[in-house]
This record gives sequence, C-alpha cells and structure tokens, in this order.
Amino acid sequence: MIAWRETYNIGVDTVDQQHQELVVKLNEFLDACIQQKGKEQIIETLSFLKEYTVEHFKSEEEIMLKYDYPEYADHKKDHDDFVATVVELEQNILNQGATILSTLKLNRTLTDWLLTHISKNDMKIGQYLRINNLI
Repeated sequence: MIAWRETYNIGVDTVDQQHQELVVKLNEFLDACIQQKGKEQIIETLSFLKEYTVEHFKSEEEIMLKYDYPEYADHKKDHDDFVATVVELEQNILNQGATILSTLKLNRTLTDWLLTHISKNDMKIGQYLRINNLI
C-alpha cells in the first residue's frame, strides 16, 4: 500500500486532491491484488483511470497554460503517453480478458506513475508556481 505523504503535494489544491484520489484507487487495486481479486477489480480500475485522466490532465494542463509553464509540451506528452498506455491495457483486456500479466502491468503502471510522474514531474509545476509567486 502507498501512504499519502505531504511531500507529494505540489501546492495546488485541486491537483493535490486529484492525486490523493489516485492513491486511494491505487490502494484499492493493490488490496484487491493482495486478496487475489485483481482480475475482478481491473475493469473498474481502468474505468476510473479513463475518467481520472480526462479530468486531472485537463486541470494540470490548464494550470500550465495559464501560467506559461515552460515544460508544458514535455509534460503534456507524458500525459498523452499515460493515456495511450491505459487505452492499450484496456484493449488487451477486452481482447484477451483479464490475466495475471495484465493485472501486474496495471499495478506497475499505476505505481510507476504515482512515484515517478507525481513526485518528480508534477512537483516541478508546483516549484515553478512558487518560485514565480503564482501560488
């Protein structure tokens, strides 16, 4: 399980709340995997991710554009790549059914996204906003 840490906050309330929601959903999925129910939970998790990415990425991208964030293009590419990964996972599951491999891949994808993207890439947005006295 992943515990939310204050160090994950970037300083933008909307974004921080959305990140916390992702941690909750990730923990639900990890718990289902521990209970060997990951295959049953995978469709619900993918459905959440599709909705989450639309809302969350839109929020982040609007903030980056509003404040002329210099790394917007690279950050948006990360978002687009994540969406493509989620769509690919969903297609594989729809075509082949939920497998242990697809469950592990989703688990790894979510964990990597949380630990890497949020704690590094999103943190840069918060730092940029703070340095420029925008938040």
